[in-house]
Amino acid sequence: MLSSLFIYNSVGSIDENAISNLSLIVNITKNIHVKANTTGEEPGEEDYAKYFPSFIWLVRDFSLQLVDTHGDPITSKEYLEMALAPAKGFSDAVEEKNRIRRLLTSFFSDRDCITMVRPLKDEKALQQLEEKELDELRPEFYEQVINLRKVITGKMKPKQMHGKILTGQMYAELVKTYVESVNSGAVPNIESSWVHVCRQECMKALFESVESYEDTLQNLTNEKLPLSLEDLKAIHVEAKQKALAHYREKGLGDVKDDYEKELLQEIKSKYETLKINNETISDVLL
Repeated sequence: MLSSLFIYNSVGSIDENAISNLSLIVNITKNIHVKANTTGEEPGEEDYAKYFPSFIWLVRDFSLQLVDTHGDPITSKEYLEMALAPAKGFSDAVEEKNRIRRLLTSFFSDRDCITMVRPLKDEKALQQLEEKELDELRPEFYEQVINLRKVITGKMKPKQMHGKILTGQMYAELVKTYVESVNSGAVPNIESSWVHVCRQECMKALFESVESYEDTLQNLTNEKLPLSLEDLKAIHVEAKQKALAHYREKGLGDVKDDYEKELLQEIKSKYETLKINNETISDVLL
């Protein structure tokens, strides 16, 4: 929920046992909600997929040959796709494993697999692995480490929600809402948490836009009042357009329009106050 890249480690090969160990995938929908269920309809797998990170299955101590059933070479990604193909059979055990396969492929549309051989062949030397330098390890393992780094750095990206890159503050708000849900015994709700983040961002954008409007008025009217109503309106329009442009750039989500209405009301109120001040100064001078 918080990651943009999920790396799953396993040892040996991707077999039925390895797939069974990913049964946690089946329970994701019980422990995470993607939206408030007000319609009574259960969200589909595609609803979860758009929020889930990229997936890398890292298979360590891999000793098999990467070939297909005909003996032709395949990539590690193709090996993963073959392993996730539905198994034949109709028993409950097969149905359960196929369900895990289906959910994995549905939840993680962007997925990859990296295989890595044992770092050393000597069993005794493996006991002091942390003392070894990279160039003391098997050359093929060293090359695979370099490749793994390239794959991970290539797939790493900022966390996004609804196509929007989260800032540090937005990410912190998201973490906060998830943690509060868990601590209160509730199930974290992604959509509700996103709405909360959007409200926080819109409130911040509203405050900044009001400040922008006030600053523009201050700069353009400083020591110039009284002004004609026509000149005053022109300054107001310029300040309003600048404030609205800032808000529309920073505001987020479905609640954006609600806060824009509030911004327009604030601007209208401040403009009315400016007109009164302008008229008062004019009367005093007269």
